[in-house]
Amino acid sequence: MPAQHFSPWIKDYAKQAALNNERRLVVLSGSESWALSLLLSLDTVSAVVSGNAKRELPSSAPHSTCLIYGDSRVLTANVKQKRYRDKLGSESDVIVFIDSQFTIDAFAALSGTLRAGGIFFLVLPSLAEKCQQSLFFKRFLSLIEAMPSHTIITEASAKLPPPSMTIHLHKPEYEPMQGKYPLGCITSEQYHAVQAIVKVVTGHRKRPLVLTADRGRGKSSALALACVQLLQTHEHHVFSIIITAPDIQALAVFFRQLSDSLPNAEQRGNTFTLGKARLDFIAVEQLLKQPVKVNLLLVDEAAAIPVYLLEQLLNSYHRMVFSSTVHGYEGAGRGFTLKFQQSLTRLCPQWLSLHINQPIRWRVNDPLEQLVFDSCLLNAELPILAAQVPINSDNNATENTDFLAATVFKVISAEQLITDEALLQQVFAVLVTAHYQTKPSDLKLLLDNPQVQLACLFSKNNKQVDVLAVALLMNEGTGYGVDDTDVKAIKNSQRRLRNHFLPQSLFSHCGFEQAFDYRYLRIMRIAVHPQIQQRGIGAYFLEKVQQLATHQGADFVGSSFGVNEQLLSFWFKAGFTMVRIGFTKDKASGEHSALVINGKNFRARQKQQQLKQDFYRSFDYLLLDEYKTLTSTLVYLLLTKNAKEFLTELTIADIESVHAYAQGQRLYSSCAYSLYLWCKHDLLTHDKHNSTDVIQHSLVLIARLIQKHDIDTVCHFYGLTGKKALNQHLKNYISLRLDTVNGGTKAS
Repeated sequence: MPAQHFSPWIKDYAKQAALNNERRLVVLSGSESWALSLLLSLDTVSAVVSGNAKRELPSSAPHSTCLIYGDSRVLTANVKQKRYRDKLGSESDVIVFIDSQFTIDAFAALSGTLRAGGIFFLVLPSLAEKCQQSLFFKRFLSLIEAMPSHTIITEASAKLPPPSMTIHLHKPEYEPMQGKYPLGCITSEQYHAVQAIVKVVTGHRKRPLVLTADRGRGKSSALALACVQLLQTHEHHVFSIIITAPDIQALAVFFRQLSDSLPNAEQRGNTFTLGKARLDFIAVEQLLKQPVKVNLLLVDEAAAIPVYLLEQLLNSYHRMVFSSTVHGYEGAGRGFTLKFQQSLTRLCPQWLSLHINQPIRWRVNDPLEQLVFDSCLLNAELPILAAQVPINSDNNATENTDFLAATVFKVISAEQLITDEALLQQVFAVLVTAHYQTKPSDLKLLLDNPQVQLACLFSKNNKQVDVLAVALLMNEGTGYGVDDTDVKAIKNSQRRLRNHFLPQSLFSHCGFEQAFDYRYLRIMRIAVHPQIQQRGIGAYFLEKVQQLATHQGADFVGSSFGVNEQLLSFWFKAGFTMVRIGFTKDKASGEHSALVINGKNFRARQKQQQLKQDFYRSFDYLLLDEYKTLTSTLVYLLLTKNAKEFLTELTIADIESVHAYAQGQRLYSSCAYSLYLWCKHDLLTHDKHNSTDVIQHSLVLIARLIQKHDIDTVCHFYGLTGKKALNQHLKNYISLRLDTVNGGTKAS
């Protein structure tokens, strides 16, 4: 197909897209050289190729007209493969996607930068071959073919489709006129959002606003426009706004809008000052570590921040706006909406919610947005369960048992999912609620990775079959394509294997030299439908997954997750053992990663015990540095799962020192080591019958004796007036425990 035929065709095609205020996809199926010959007929592409082929566009470039992504040797990319998210604040007229791996996360994210009237070119080899290799792509292609606004052109085709045959003019649902609404807002929904944000400052305290929208709805601009109004109103008064987000790069649109709308403000880094009023960016962790006085706190992309951190912000600040993409390219919006709403209702019953539906940057039902949402299941709605579920498993044990007996556990193949769209959507909707970092690539992994299994728990006592719980599982270790050469390369830090997280982590971090001689079933995700959580269904489902692992001959079942008290309690109750905690916090979750395992045969259980001992051997030492930010509650939970045989034995002199301190006969410092040893033994005597008060008081000992926090920190955190009050608290608790446990004569 000559380029001179393609050029007028694509210009007409793009013109019609602009008239429709929409974005479109053109698939070029053939050789890269053929595709390049067509693409170079576009001025926007040829300008980049001739002028910028050997340099990458800066992420701050305000209006890049052409983005090129991929690993092609023919057409050099100007977007780094691992930094495509940096472009989310920019806009483009043309995108060329020529990636042999078809990185769907990058495809989805970059599509959000395309302006109305823009064309997204997807360059691929043989479509038939791609469909044979990938069930995900087979489904993706079928969706493209079902949307007449998109076009597929093959190298073998002699003719181009007439543009008139692919055009379906849509009457715009609104006219995006700058200044049509007050404050520079473009739609009425955006204007109402700005008003609602401003009202948080003037209204009642403890009534946070939750602002949600899909990408392209003007949500970040609404935050900025509200800040402009507030800064101008309070220019002559001391007034402070703070904005935070999982990453400063998520605020590119916000800061650009703020800068454009407030040219008279002084800007230094991430601080804007207008008279006596100012706006600052402060990271979430810093806001919690050192609370500041502020008139308004904005939390953007809140879905990417763990709920427990959002709860801490709620407890520390009284005028807040939480803003987030609910099911856009960041994923996890559904989980944020469901779980955080429960926290808000508990902590701030009069909280307010506002959702922006109408897109600003393109028309309603934009073809490219619809393709991304449908192909990546970003719009999969969580269904309401028809099954009759028990209200409370503790008070209705029989009812709960009957309900669990009326469920069906099944392993569902990718082939079954691809032929049952309704089931696929149910499964993915439940998975999304469980994890705040769900990505489009998770769906591709589910459909395409041969090592992945999907386990589901279904209801069976109603006409409509409901998905109650879902587990995404990965087979790892021996028997799954790892040889001695791979292991040697890992040992020499020359490579990391995909799809072998558990044995690789045990080998590299825990010194388990024979890790790749075992088989593992890794639980990547496990999720229970939010409607029936906290009723024992998760524990029942996890037991079924472990039975599956045993049946399939796995040596270990394991998982890795951001560690917090609630999750860790769940895994401990199921018989899993902690064998590693990561040394650094995850940037997205703010949590250390935990690795837990459960041996399924005698040989594996022996190794599990050894790995457990190795973990606890160094745990106290690491608490003073790498683990110093762990909460005392989490440390308590970990130490109560230690084993007595791993502890240093208490001598008669140690016990006498503990008694002497409790009776006020000796100073704390002279007894500190004996108290430390005694405390660790005492924690092993704690059980489920211990009162909340006993546990709470023991946290003070853990913070002071084991975590070695200074006196001021411990007193501040536990509401004690000073050193004397802390000392008395320690004595009272130790005396209580000495009287409780074996009359105080023995350690355990």
